[in-house]
Amino acid sequence: LLNVDAFGRPVPSSRFMGGREYEMLTRQFGHAPEEAIEASLKSVIAKGMMLLPSIVSGSGPFPDKTACWIGDDNATVAERHAAAALYLALMTEFSLSLIGRKGPVLVEGPFASNALYLKALAGFADTEVIAVSGSTGTSAGAALLTGTRPPGGRERHFAPGVIEGLGSYRKAWKAKLV
Repeated sequence: LLNVDAFGRPVPSSRFMGGREYEMLTRQFGHAPEEAIEASLKSVIAKGMMLLPSIVSGSGPFPDKTACWIGDDNATVAERHAAAALYLALMTEFSLSLIGRKGPVLVEGPFASNALYLKALAGFADTEVIAVSGSTGTSAGAALLTGTRPPGGRERHFAPGVIEGLGSYRKAWKAKLV
């Protein structure tokens, strides 16, 4: 997929329906308190519970794959939410790596309020993640390109290395994709 910038130059692009996938997954799971989701993260990583792509067929970096759960026997709703956040962060990081992402990652919209997703994305991408609520991608992206702060909304920064075991989890996830 290739888009163009304001000057007609090609800009590498990747399309992944992460928001749609998250909506579909959470509709299946039901609600879990954010504290319970964060608390279940260690057990999800320890038992290697993971979701493989893709929830929305024909989308994202693995359009021909069919979603598959691994290690989810007797999983709680909170564990499913935590595994879904890790899955979405891995899919985002993989999509960004395909287009040669450099520098920090800006997240806006509903995912900007998902702390576990943001921490996991920072860890998987090994870069700072900036979450901005209340902005549009165009205005915030343009602000970052000019070296100024994104307008409006609350800004939160997430550094890599906050979640223990992410490197091994990522390696196991990628190995299961083949």
